[in-house]
Amino acid sequence: MTINNNTPLELSKLSIDRTPEIKTTWLSVNYTGILIFTLLSTSLYFVGQTLFFPMTAAETATHILTSNKQLDELTPSSIQQSPPLVAHSKIVDKTDNIVLDASGHVVARRIATVSSRVTGKLNRLNIEEGQRVSKSEIIAELDDKQAAISYQLALAELSAKQASFDEFTLLLKQQTLRFKRNKSLANSQLISEQLLEDSAFRNAQLTIQIRNKQAMVHSAEQRVELAKYLLNQHKIRAPFDGVVISKNAQVGELISAGSSGGGFIRTGVGTIVDMSSLEIEVEVGESYINRVYPGQKVIAKLDAYPQWKINSEVVAVIPTADRQKASIKVRVKLLEIDSRVLPDMGVKVSFMKNSDNSPYESVDSSKAETDIAAL
Repeated sequence: MTINNNTPLELSKLSIDRTPEIKTTWLSVNYTGILIFTLLSTSLYFVGQTLFFPMTAAETATHILTSNKQLDELTPSSIQQSPPLVAHSKIVDKTDNIVLDASGHVVARRIATVSSRVTGKLNRLNIEEGQRVSKSEIIAELDDKQAAISYQLALAELSAKQASFDEFTLLLKQQTLRFKRNKSLANSQLISEQLLEDSAFRNAQLTIQIRNKQAMVHSAEQRVELAKYLLNQHKIRAPFDGVVISKNAQVGELISAGSSGGGFIRTGVGTIVDMSSLEIEVEVGESYINRVYPGQKVIAKLDAYPQWKINSEVVAVIPTADRQKASIKVRVKLLEIDSRVLPDMGVKVSFMKNSDNSPYESVDSSKAETDIAAL
């Protein structure tokens, strides 16, 4: 019997390999990462859509509902209860009534640099910056010595003219009595006709001289009024109620109504502004002026107080254009008077849509009907 030596080797091949087998499988699905990626993508989409492709309120609401419906399928119930996108739709609704934004400045309709009609040295100055003054209040006084002397001379001249008039009035009264007596004597043929004629001539002469003296008295009275007026002009008064915004002269300087070539004579003592006449002046481009009309509601915001919204209204659109700037000036009235509003302040205005008073609503609607008919 023959024994095969290769038998152990064959049996070893029949053994079971128990080495653990490495199997390659797909990774588990990371639902949290997908959720975060979806939320980030949606947020970036809304930000880009708002900045570069703004939508109306209806389109925004429709898009929000679609997005929320998609999120309901991917997010847990805790995320479905938060509505972070509703605030954006409210903001769009508030700004939907604005038809135009522009910038301008606050200006005063009543502003005056107060000066004198006569030339004189400034003796007193009763104003300071920020001081409130009333109409006809004395704000400065000039040296009036010469004017006072002229006034006294005018009074003396008037007194002399009045005395001369009284003298001739008395002479006329006496001559009138003498003429009546001579006329009675002439009727009785006690005096000659020549004497009666001389008496009548003297009576008429005195009457004419009385009229001359009366005119001279009236002329003297006018000179007194002129001297008094010039004397009062040395007291500078406020033309209206307002606030002093600048003091242009000091005591001891010369004040004159006209300009001087040397520059040593002041033309005014100060500048007064009527704060109740403040309004906004805006320059609107010609391409957008069709959106502005008188009576339109305006919301104004001062650059110094950006959170303060001032109710305003368009007063007038100035009927002329600036050729170089291609703009038209618009006057806007402030409906609120406040001490925080100052002249020359910068201001931003938003012209609101007002379908009740707008003359352009019918134009737009007719244009839309024409476009629809063309289609």
